[in-house]
Amino acid sequence: MLMAHRAVELVGYGRHDHGDVITDDGEIIGAWSLVDDVFVTFTPDGTDKHIFFEPFVGILCTKIIDWHSNQ
Repeated sequence: MLMAHRAVELVGYGRHDHGDVITDDGEIIGAWSLVDDVFVTFTPDGTDKHIFFEPFVGILCTKIIDWHSNQ
């Protein structure tokens, strides 16, 4: 069985210290920010507080995908 893999993109990551988070189908679902050049946060659209704060981008993306799947 082939499983569909969902993905998100942190637009500008590696070049900027913040940007949009978009799904693989182009929906903007929030914003990411780099804190102290170590941690990456995710703030959903429509809110002003982050819900995830991670030192590893891969873990952050997994949490965002799981969160978005449950919305």
